[in-house]
Amino acid sequence: MTADALQTTVKRSPFRCEHGAACHDGTEPAVGTAPETARSWLLIEHDGPWPEETADTPLPDALAELADRARKLGVRVQLIRRPGRRLARAAEPGEPAAPVAVFVGWTVGSSPWLRRGDSTAVDGLSAQLDGLPDGKIPSFGAPDTAPLYLVCAHGRRDVCCARFGAPLARALASAHPAQVWETTHVGGHRYAANLVILPHGLYYGPVSEVSATAAIAAYQRGEIVPDRYRGRAGQSQGQQAAHYQRMVEAGSFGLG
Repeated sequence: MTADALQTTVKRSPFRCEHGAACHDGTEPAVGTAPETARSWLLIEHDGPWPEETADTPLPDALAELADRARKLGVRVQLIRRPGRRLARAAEPGEPAAPVAVFVGWTVGSSPWLRRGDSTAVDGLSAQLDGLPDGKIPSFGAPDTAPLYLVCAHGRRDVCCARFGAPLARALASAHPAQVWETTHVGGHRYAANLVILPHGLYYGPVSEVSATAAIAAYQRGEIVPDRYRGRAGQSQGQQAAHYQRMVEAGSFGLG
């Protein structure tokens, strides 16, 4: 194959990376790159397809209104779905849509939390949404004591998230089927594959199946793995970098 033909093939590849290899092999520094403003979270199950901008997703009216209001209040809104092939089933005329999972969470401080409900109860959540940006716990749903492992697989936003994130989500789901979700853009697609662990809001990237599995195992022990750790959501870049430096210097990586 000639050089011109090879260049044409690369340009036509649906998985062409615009970031450079250093972003995805862990050699580019990523500490301090978790989103500073992501303190409170709203997760809505939606199988897709996901448009480039999450806000453009056609959600049922009640969920669309909830998501729009949450964004205006500064709550981070993520769409989530189970990994793997999805077979969408349209509701028959007059048939109500099947309930979908809805989570709310808070990632700041020593007592982060998650609550899980579904789309049948979002009216009650909407009435309590004003307190969420300050960490006020709503009565919506029930406490979810199991962590969530979110893997960005938002291919319309960046092809690298589909290339690296989707296979990772499928691999992790084989060991944690109830806790792994694909999600829309989490910030920093140049570090794909990205893993976010809630409720603490820990960001890792770029991660392979091996490094993601290590991060999850450490979290279950109440620890952070310094390798591929990007930081904790809801903290400033300076706080994230300082916390990382203290952990490395002390050789202690506990969540506390």
